[in-house]
This record gives sequence, C-alpha cells and structure tokens, in this order.
Amino acid sequence: MMLAGTQKIAYYYCMKILIHSLVLLASFGFVFVWEQGPFSDFTVQLLAIMVLIYLVVQFVRRKLKKTDEVWGGIPDVFTLNTAIFLLIYATGQMASWFFFLLYFLGFGITFIFEPATVFVFALGTIAIFVPEVLKNGGSLGTYIQLGSFLLISPLPYFFGKEYRDREDEEQEIQQLAERSEEAGTTIAKDVEDVIANEKKNLKPEDMEKLNEILEETQDLRSEASQE
Repeated sequence: MMLAGTQKIAYYYCMKILIHSLVLLASFGFVFVWEQGPFSDFTVQLLAIMVLIYLVVQFVRRKLKKTDEVWGGIPDVFTLNTAIFLLIYATGQMASWFFFLLYFLGFGITFIFEPATVFVFALGTIAIFVPEVLKNGGSLGTYIQLGSFLLISPLPYFFGKEYRDREDEEQEIQQLAERSEEAGTTIAKDVEDVIANEKKNLKPEDMEKLNEILEETQDLRSEASQE
C-alpha cells in the first residue's frame, strides 16, 4: 500500500516535469519559428499584444478570484519566457542589453515550475542561439556566454528545490494543525454529549476528569488555530 502511494507520487512528479518541459519547449519553438519566418519584423507589435492579453487575463483572474491550481503557472511561464526571448531577439540577440534577464528568468522558473526544468531551460536557451552563433562565427566569449547557462543551472535548481521543500513543510504543518483542531472539536463534542446524557450517573471524580478533557481539547484547538 505504501509502495503504491510512493509510485503514485513519483508518477505525478514525473508528469509535472514532462508537462513543464513541454511548455518551455513550446515557447522556444514558437520563438524560433517566429524569428525565422516572415513575421519577424513585427516582433515589437507581437510583444505589445502579448503584454496586453496577459494584463487583461491577470485582471480578470483577480476579479474572479481564480486560483492557479489547475494550470500551475503554465500561462505565466510561457508568456514570460516567450516575451523575454522575443525582446532579446528584437534588440540584438546575444548582444542585447536585455540578455541578462535570462539568468533571472532561470531562477524564476524554478519557483513556479519543478526545479529540474531549469536544465531544460538552459538547453533550450543554448539551442535557440546556437544557429545564429554558428552562422555569424561567434567568438570564444560567445560560446562561454552560452555555456554559462549549463554551469549555473544547478544553482537555481537547488534554490528552487529548497523553496519547494520549505513550502511542502509549511503545508504539512498547516494540515496537521487543521487535523488537530478537528480532532479537538470531535473529542469535545463527544465529551459534552456524555456529560449531557449521563450526568446523573457520573461520579464527581468522573465529571472532574471529563471537564479536564474539555479544557485540554479547548487548549488544543486554541494552539492549532494559532499555528
């Protein structure tokens, strides 16, 4: 039974990594196709449309108080990744002043997606710029600049993993507090029912013990609600 639960968690984890990786690959594919196609001259206009749509979606989401549990940040990462790469392409590619944003983007992805997907991001970043570097005969510094994404990938990975572990611990503590409060409420109700139904048949020492239980359950519920 425990093995089945572990397998289920592992399957869920692998599926999340697969979906997140496919989202990043779809973003890279879109950027590459766009820049290699006849519409590359309209990159700035596309960026403006993407930003407008994103702002409208965020506004509607907040108005409707929709949570992001279903999509898990997929629209946000896809839009942000695509927009930043399009911006870099439109402003000089690897010579762009905005190229440094990719390093921050790598860290940001690990806080939204599974941390392991940062390696997919690093490989995708290299793959999308390599054709242009090879075409123009890039310098040694250019190759080092691209290779740095692989070298620093473990850093955002461990940062993201630490963030996720801490988030999971806080969630477990919250769930434990909720269960403790529910248990305290159930015990208190049962004791109150016993006192109400059997009060005449209970000895004074039994009543005292039941009252002590009620006080302890009240303390338990108070502590759980404060956590």
